[in-house]
Amino acid sequence: MFKNKTVGFYIGAAGGLIGLVTTVIYLIYSLSVDLFAPEVFIFLLLGTLSEVLVLFVDWKFAPILPVLFFSLAFGLHINDRVLMFEEMINQIYGMNERGAILWVVLVLLALNLVSAIASIIASFSSREREQTVLRVE
Repeated sequence: MFKNKTVGFYIGAAGGLIGLVTTVIYLIYSLSVDLFAPEVFIFLLLGTLSEVLVLFVDWKFAPILPVLFFSLAFGLHINDRVLMFEEMINQIYGMNERGAILWVVLVLLALNLVSAIASIIASFSSREREQTVLRVE
């Protein structure tokens, strides 16, 4: 099944794997600090599942789905964490963001961005190698 796949296919697969790791880390972190945003989780999960779909289904517009979902999750996660960044920049601690850990949030944003970029690269590259037929006359 993976015999005739190109680098774009493997980049997309890596994006899906990173998306899965990001989803699990987000779930554990956000539930532990009581900052769970269901829309971010749903879009991360949909991005991962759509990347799996792209690996097995040869549909023309399928590679754009993970890009859409990972990008939406990235944007919603940034929007959800703006208050935390504002409190840290202004050195106001303990108001709304109790238990928030900056480095975990930044790692989640970075992993989500890498998933989105990998999906973008994979959507613009071919998934299978061209079969060349050698004709001997």
